[in-house]
Amino acid sequence: MNHRARPHPRALALALLLLLGCDSPTAARPAFAYDPTTLTRGQVYRWPSGRRILVWTQLNSADASLDLARAVRQSMGDWNSLTQFAEFELTAAASAVEADVIVYDRATPLPVSTGSCVFDPQNSAGYTYFCPTGTNPTTAQRLTLSPGPGGRATVVIRVDRGRVADQTAYQALVSHEIGHALGIGGHSDQARDLMFGAPSVSRPSVRDAQTLRYLLGLKPDITL
Repeated sequence: MNHRARPHPRALALALLLLLGCDSPTAARPAFAYDPTTLTRGQVYRWPSGRRILVWTQLNSADASLDLARAVRQSMGDWNSLTQFAEFELTAAASAVEADVIVYDRATPLPVSTGSCVFDPQNSAGYTYFCPTGTNPTTAQRLTLSPGPGGRATVVIRVDRGRVADQTAYQALVSHEIGHALGIGGHSDQARDLMFGAPSVSRPSVRDAQTLRYLLGLKPDITL
């Protein structure tokens, strides 16, 4: 019969620590490809880590020339695929009442009563709005549904189908604005990125992914 030496207790303890260490994320956060705070004067805003973000698409049945719901669905899947540590999950909301984010087209009336900040999309093709609370804000205000009470959304996205030529361009616009809703408060200076100021690609690029992952590792100044 062969006999094996029994491991020393210290060796067992070290092995256990090494195994436990394997459960922690080891991937480093990348540097940003472009500054995600240029539109927010250096302030970082984002959702709490691990948040399931419920998105409601406000549809206008009178105009079916472009498919807003399809654009939102594709955008959610594309952005969800970029997380390193499941920092968020964009999911379709069952109703506007439970939504965290509401997406609507300019052809549809504004579905919320906005907060104390000025709601001013001007003539932009896409506009992502949230309103920080108080003088030294750390959170965003909840936006009441209009008409009717209730609702818990803190972000509303308005897109304008009249400013795009086709579904591909509409997709680019919607996906770009959802990138802002996730916390990218800046624009890329390269046209191959979805977060370029006038987006022409319909999916996030490697540089968009890099910037998002960098952002998700930062402590937010404002929590959505």
